[in-house]
Amino acid sequence: MFHTMQGTQDEFTKTLSDLTSKQVFHLLSFREHLSPEFLASLKARFPHEHKVFFDALKGTVLSNREVQELLDYKTHQLSLFALFSNDRSKPGRLFIRKADGHFYTKKNGDLWSVRVLATSGRGLPFNHSNGATPCGVYTVDSVMPEANKEYEFGKNRRLIVNFLKTSPGEENIKQFLPKSQRSGLWWAPSIVGRELGRSLLRIHGTGRVNKNPFSSYFPMIPSSGCLTTTERTFLGMIKINDQRLLLDALMDSMGLPKTFENESKIHGLLYVINFDGTYQALEFKS
Repeated sequence: MFHTMQGTQDEFTKTLSDLTSKQVFHLLSFREHLSPEFLASLKARFPHEHKVFFDALKGTVLSNREVQELLDYKTHQLSLFALFSNDRSKPGRLFIRKADGHFYTKKNGDLWSVRVLATSGRGLPFNHSNGATPCGVYTVDSVMPEANKEYEFGKNRRLIVNFLKTSPGEENIKQFLPKSQRSGLWWAPSIVGRELGRSLLRIHGTGRVNKNPFSSYFPMIPSSGCLTTTERTFLGMIKINDQRLLLDALMDSMGLPKTFENESKIHGLLYVINFDGTYQALEFKS
């Protein structure tokens, strides 16, 4: 580990004051390989980074009340809410809130949603490359130029997800949160992921097939840290094309015709949340 960071543990001990946040978080991610003395020195020199990292590791799970506060908090932007249980091996659901604060519905008036998975195909936590998608607030910034690599990402273009940029006091994140949640760090995992240099987060389908019907996420496929939707045909008869449905729903919620050209105009916020309640107990105002 120290070799990849271009140094030895002794050298890092001597130059702790020169470490970046990325290096601190990287070291803490491999803390089982560090001496107690080194960890104590790291905590003393970087108390803020130490607190953020271990707050993130606690994996704060929101209650129904706290999730409801987020659903009701007006940002005047298109917003996607990906809600999961604390067990990321199970799929969650993604909901769309339009810029006017109302949730997107089907033509019959029922709430629209789509299943999504946010687990790591390598079984890694959020603080490692290719780990599970970190909880937090992100921006959705258009789509990839083309729907290439169909086996990995499916037949439809993938949505581009970006971390919110570093800012004093993380105000870039807090502006999209109700006041009651600006000090609570359920969104700390996204800070750690950003500072560690995680990138290339996407929402995409896949051309791969889950051949294990006993897996907790069947028929979905885990990824390398992205949110995934389902794209597959069962027995040549039942076709699921959730990535296509998602892209169309986003354009429709923005008042745009559902065309290939308009996919690039999709912009908004994404909330990735672990919660311990039920969807039925939440109110999605439409």
